[in-house]
Amino acid sequence: MKKVVSLALTFLIAFILTSEVQAQHRQKVIYLQNYNNVPYHFGFLLGVNFMDYSLHLKENYQNQIHPSNEFPDGNDDSFHGDDLDHFQILNVESQSKPGFSVGVIGDRRLGEYFNFRFSPTLSLSSKYVTYTNRLYDQNGEIIKIKSYLDGNVVYKDYKEIVSDDQLATFLEFPLHIKYRSKRYNNIGAYLLAGVNPKLYLASRKTKIDSGGHPALLQTNRGDIALEIGAGFDIYNQWFKMGMEIKFSYGMINVMKDDVISMGYIYNSPLNEVRNKQLQ
Repeated sequence: MKKVVSLALTFLIAFILTSEVQAQHRQKVIYLQNYNNVPYHFGFLLGVNFMDYSLHLKENYQNQIHPSNEFPDGNDDSFHGDDLDHFQILNVESQSKPGFSVGVIGDRRLGEYFNFRFSPTLSLSSKYVTYTNRLYDQNGEIIKIKSYLDGNVVYKDYKEIVSDDQLATFLEFPLHIKYRSKRYNNIGAYLLAGVNPKLYLASRKTKIDSGGHPALLQTNRGDIALEIGAGFDIYNQWFKMGMEIKFSYGMINVMKDDVISMGYIYNSPLNEVRNKQLQ
């Protein structure tokens, strides 16, 4: 995530500086001079996003002993589930894969430098949580997990379980106040901030396995996020194009805390789960 942010900021700064240097070497034609005085504008957005979880773990969760009925049924040949008596969760880590967003933009002029923006958006992405576990048999011995490395069989003293949301889909309703700078030829910078109510479009039935246990990390569907972003507008002969980077952090703990969810591996080591996103 940090590398993505650094690359995005570098790109934005380099693009603006390059445009300004080019503008100094030629006389610019000023396009759409009255654009910002029009009360309403409409458009669309396309974006790349990185969704992730912010996990707040329980204190000393690594030392807690969990019974075998809190561990998912094995569906591979790495070990025999009948040998498992109890286990420990050694590490919990959230990861993400890039996704995309598409939406429409409604913009209302509030003053010389301020606008109100509403942009309903459909965002798709993959985020998942990896649980590293140590398994024990009835004698208290560590169960060795068979794996393969460069075609050779090796045995590890831990097993990873992944809670995976394949193409998690969110319907978002961002409400932003946009502060615009004065135009420099055909480029203008801006800042924006606001809130973003979100709805996770997924059926809870797909999160329960055949045995009635949670099949992955259990979360609520609704969320509200605080957002802040920055970008610049490029005015062309017929239209205006904007490029921006935006950060989003959930205000609500979306983790389910019911008895079924908290009594299983995915939710049990966690105190809070919040959504976060870079777009």
